[in-house]
Amino acid sequence: TAGRTAEALLEPAERAEQRLLTAVAALPPDDTEPYNEAQDAAWHQARLLLRLHRYAHEVVLGAADPALTGAGHALDLHRDAVEAAGAAAAAARTPRIAPATAYALGVLHADQRHEVEAARTVFRETWPYAAALSTP
Repeated sequence: TAGRTAEALLEPAERAEQRLLTAVAALPPDDTEPYNEAQDAAWHQARLLLRLHRYAHEVVLGAADPALTGAGHALDLHRDAVEAAGAAAAAARTPRIAPATAYALGVLHADQRHEVEAARTVFRETWPYAAALSTP
């Protein structure tokens, strides 16, 4: 029965993997404009699909795919940095904020956007199917 369950889940697991590979292949290239917040959504989608794929892999094969650990961690860091940058930007727009505070929040925002770019680079370096990222 466990074998039949895994067998029944094989097709959805393969679809999850294909959706992940498609999403990663569609990620913006490295040479795009840095600090482009409009690209964050595609990266968040890749993170969600990676988690879905990881869970499907665990159910069907009984264990997580260790090759995806680094890439998953990079996408988690990406999400955290995007959220922190957004929070800093929102706080900086507070009415009647002191100039020094606004400056500090701007520096924090820039720092977190640097972290976003760093996480994207780490993801590309740790993605086990790197050839898919380098094809035009």
